[in-house]
Amino acid sequence: MKVFNCILGVFAILGAIYCICFPGVTFLNTGWIITVLLGAWGFCAIFDYFSNSNEAEKSKSRAGMGTLGLIAGIAAAVISVLSIFSVVPLAIIDTIMLYLFAGWFIISGVMSISGAFRVKKTTSSKSWVLTLILGILVLLAGIYGCFHPLLMARTEGLLIGIYLMTYGIRLICSPFEKY
Repeated sequence: MKVFNCILGVFAILGAIYCICFPGVTFLNTGWIITVLLGAWGFCAIFDYFSNSNEAEKSKSRAGMGTLGLIAGIAAAVISVLSIFSVVPLAIIDTIMLYLFAGWFIISGVMSISGAFRVKKTTSSKSWVLTLILGILVLLAGIYGCFHPLLMARTEGLLIGIYLMTYGIRLICSPFEKY
């Protein structure tokens, strides 16, 4: 699973570079990006549950959330396909996605910050500082998105790129962390 996390982390970083370079295209393809993110996350969580032979490390809650993420990814794919045929649902979905991403960024930022402090307590290295800084940036981006959704639409590609970058870095660093 460690190698799989590193490979997925590299793909997340490559996707982040694309999102940062082409933010307008990223906003227009938000539904597809959510489909891929939720599907990959759900698949990884389910795969991790079934491939882990140690009963103490199996997380039923993570497998359950992974299953919900996979179902939500499939639902996002269906909604994205249906929105191709009508402009109104696409506009409504894009508006809802702006607020969902803002909330997602806030939760992800808080979790990254708390994870950084957990890593700080368990290790003497300074690797937690990067996670803390990126967590704070993601948290600030989420708060910004809650208060300025129209301006967030312009910068959503950058924000998705930042989130994918932090996710990719966390995936690549995860095999080297001790819990």
